Amino acid sequence: SGRRNWNAARDLQRYRHCYPGLVESENEEEEEMWNLSFYKNEISFLPHGLHIEDLLESWWDNYEILEENHSYIQWLFPLREHGMNRRAKPLTCHEIQAFKKSKEVMQRFVRAYQLMLRFYGIVLINEKTGELKRAANWAERFQNLNRFSHNNLRITRILKCLGEMGYEHYQVHLVKFFLTETLVKEMLPNVKRSALDYFLFTIRSKRKRRKLVHYAWQHFKPQSSFVWGPHDKLLKYKSRLTKSQPQQKAEEKQESPGEKCDGSEEGDQNQSLEEEQKTGDAADLQAKVSDEDVKEKLSERVSKGGDGEEEKEASSTQQEEKDINSEAEEVQGATENDCTKESKKRKLDRNMADTKKTGPLKSPTDIENISRNLGECAI
Repeated sequence: SGRRNWNAARDLQRYRHCYPGLVESENEEEEEMWNLSFYKNEISFLPHGLHIEDLLESWWDNYEILEENHSYIQWLFPLREHGMNRRAKPLTCHEIQAFKKSKEVMQRFVRAYQLMLRFYGIVLINEKTGELKRAANWAERFQNLNRFSHNNLRITRILKCLGEMGYEHYQVHLVKFFLTETLVKEMLPNVKRSALDYFLFTIRSKRKRRKLVHYAWQHFKPQSSFVWGPHDKLLKYKSRLTKSQPQQKAEEKQESPGEKCDGSEEGDQNQSLEEEQKTGDAADLQAKVSDEDVKEKLSERVSKGGDGEEEKEASSTQQEEKDINSEAEEVQGATENDCTKESKKRKLDRNMADTKKTGPLKSPTDIENISRNLGECAI
C-alpha cells in the first residue's frame, strides 16, 4: 500500500515497552502459573489438547495438524496479553522468571521453537547463537506460508515470546531470515508486509533494530517507497563497528525502554508514538558523531593498531584537523602582518613629520664638522 501500518506500530511499541499500565498480582502464592505447569508437563493445553511432551513427540512431522489446530500456539508461546484462545492464560512476570530458572522448561521451549521452525521450512543450526538456514523441504513449506496468512500472526507471537524468555539473539536471526527471504530472494511475497510491519519491530534492542531496518531499506524495492525509517538517517547510518565504545555503551543503556519483568526500569518509558515516528519509530538512526567521539575513535585506533581502512580514516581525520589548524595559523599570521605593516606605516609618518619640522637629517660628515667646531670653541 506504500503506507505503514500504524496499528501494528502501536501494538509493537506497547510490547517493546513491556506493556505499560498492565497490572498483575504481586502475590506469587495466589498466582496460578498455568503456562509454567504446562511446560512442566503437569497439564495439557486447552481445549482438547495434549501434554507438551506428547505434542513435541507426536506432532514433530505432522504438518497438517500443526496447520489446522489453532489451540496449541498460545500455550507453546505465551504472551502477557490475551489471544484468540480464551482457555489459554496470559503470561506473567513471575512465570517468566520461573521459566528462566528451570533448565528442563527452557529445553522444552527451545524444542517447541524448533518444532515451529521445521513447520515453516527452517532449521536451527546453532542453539547457542540462533543461526538459521532453509530446511531440505523449504519449497513445500514456503508454499504453505504464502498460502495461509494466519501463520504470520503465529510468527509474530513466536518472536514476542522469544523476547520475553530472554532469547533476543534468536529473534534477530529469525527476523533477518524473513527479511532475506522476502526482500532479497523474494520467495515469500505474502509474508513481506508482516515482516516489515510486525516482525522487524519486535526487537527491543534499538541498536539491533536499527541495523535490521537499515538492512531492510537496502534491499527494499523501490527504495524511495520505504516507509519504516527516515531516509535521511538511513543514508547516514553507521553500523556498530564504526562507532566508539562509549557511544555504544550509551546506546545499550537506552536499548530497552520501559519496565522490565525483573523490576528494573530504564529510560524513555513514556516516549510517545509520535516521537518515535519523528525518528523513524524503531529505526531511530543516528546521523552525527561529536568531536569527542572522533577524538576517542582516533585514540582507540592508534592504541589498537586498527586495520587499513581504520588507519586511513584516522589519518584523513588528522589531516583535516591539520588543515583546519594551518588555515587558522594563516589567518592569524595575516592578521599579525597587517598589524605590523600598519605600525611601520605610522612610525614612518611620524618620522616624516619630524623631518618637516627640524629640516633634513645631517649626514655623518656634517656631524663630525659640528663636533670639531664645538671642540675648538671649548678649547
